[in-house]
Amino acid sequence: MRKADLYIRVSTDEQADKGYSQRDQEDRLRRYCEIKGIPVRDVYIEDHSAKSFKRPEWQKYLSNLRKTKNNKAGSIILFTKWDRFSRNAGDAYQMINQLRTHGVEPVAIEQPLDLTIPENKIMLAFYLASPEVENDRRALNVFHGMRRAKKEGRYMGTAPLGYINKITEGKKKFIAPHDFEAPLLKWAFEQIVSNNFNTEQIWKMVREKADGKGRFSKNNFWVAVRNPLYCGKIFIPPYKEEKGYFVKGQHEPLISEKTFADVQDILDGRKRIVKPKIVAMDNLPLRGFLKCPKCERMLTGSASKGKMGVYYNYYHCTSACGVRFKAETANEAFLKQLRYMSPKEGMIDVFIEAFIKDFNNKTKAQNTERANIIGEIDALNKRYQNALLKNADGEMADDDFQEVKKLTKGKIEVLERRLNDLAVVGTEIKDLVASTLKKVANIDRRYENGDIEEKRLIVSSMFPDFLEFDGTRHRTPRLNSAIALIYQNNSKLQGKKKGTSLSFLDLSQEVIPLGLEPRTPTLKVLCSTG
Repeated sequence: MRKADLYIRVSTDEQADKGYSQRDQEDRLRRYCEIKGIPVRDVYIEDHSAKSFKRPEWQKYLSNLRKTKNNKAGSIILFTKWDRFSRNAGDAYQMINQLRTHGVEPVAIEQPLDLTIPENKIMLAFYLASPEVENDRRALNVFHGMRRAKKEGRYMGTAPLGYINKITEGKKKFIAPHDFEAPLLKWAFEQIVSNNFNTEQIWKMVREKADGKGRFSKNNFWVAVRNPLYCGKIFIPPYKEEKGYFVKGQHEPLISEKTFADVQDILDGRKRIVKPKIVAMDNLPLRGFLKCPKCERMLTGSASKGKMGVYYNYYHCTSACGVRFKAETANEAFLKQLRYMSPKEGMIDVFIEAFIKDFNNKTKAQNTERANIIGEIDALNKRYQNALLKNADGEMADDDFQEVKKLTKGKIEVLERRLNDLAVVGTEIKDLVASTLKKVANIDRRYENGDIEEKRLIVSSMFPDFLEFDGTRHRTPRLNSAIALIYQNNSKLQGKKKGTSLSFLDLSQEVIPLGLEPRTPTLKVLCSTG
């Protein structure tokens, strides 16, 4: 006599824990077996999707079938409906054939079919295809819904590194900056732009700052620095004939679009600034900035252990030239020269006054051009408003109005682009220069009291090329143009003292004198130093 195995399936863990579907299916299957007089052998219950047959309990059932030697009478696998058996028509037909090789007949008690009758195969195809079509339709609806949400600027899914998932009072989901991760990630972007360390070192520094907290794995970090989400953009992937494009996100960006673009340029190698990318020990802040005076290689730094167990730090060359300097001597000489370069009291105010005066003269033409463009935009807007009123009063035909609208709007867009290209000269320029220069005025104290990162940032900002130490003082062929300008004027106020020249510029006698012209690059490097 044939025996029956009962197969019961639900789709989710929640249905299995809270729902009544499993118990209901089992009750109906057992009642069917009682009515038909079929003994029940095993019961298989699981909560996996029917998209494939890679389900634990189903695989267990197949394994038991293979172990059964005498199954000449055959057996039955019972389930309530065909969608409990499978939601994939192709896989279902293959599994039915596999069951038949073991003498097993699949039976859906609520959708009974005699598969020995050829016409019933049409109904079987319908029963199997219907749930598959339902799944595909549901998946397509979800896809289009998520795509529409993305087009509206909403981020879908688990919040990425630096953000956290939140829900508004109206049950609307959104992402917001993470209190702990966001500042660290923003700092990492700024470090990449400064280009003082390579990306691997920046990631390690972020990990140290995080101290085991956050999601700062190496993979997460590399994905983050390439993700335009952090500058407020969401990418809409291509679909069918629609090309991929970016939209403005509804979330709060961590960095500006310019910062993100600069980071991508650096990572892609299009914007390589020649700066050392070396993590130095606290006692070796000049490591990677010093050039060997004999073979012109860059000096490295290391610590040697003395007889008494005390460590001594040295800057030394890796070649056979044997150049070697005590780090303490080189560091003290650098700080001494830096103090000499610090502007005298009152020098900053003189420089600010001269800078602003010359800056206003140089930007007068630019301000005039901006005013002219704004006037043209106002005239075009008035023309459009007049045309709108005439059209509303019936004095202008719709076709003529649309032509006027097209021409005026096009010209306004061109003028607005030109206006955006012109830098806005605001009254805050004086405060910006003043605050920056006051930091430069205390550059020696900032260097002396700063941590290793700040020290290296100051050195890299002030000395674009390299330093050369001769055992007594440091020399360089070129200073940061803004620093050189301040230093030149400061030297005039201090006067010359015999035997006390501590200038960094003794290495080259071809330093180009700088005027007081406030060029944009000069302002940039000045701000960078500050």
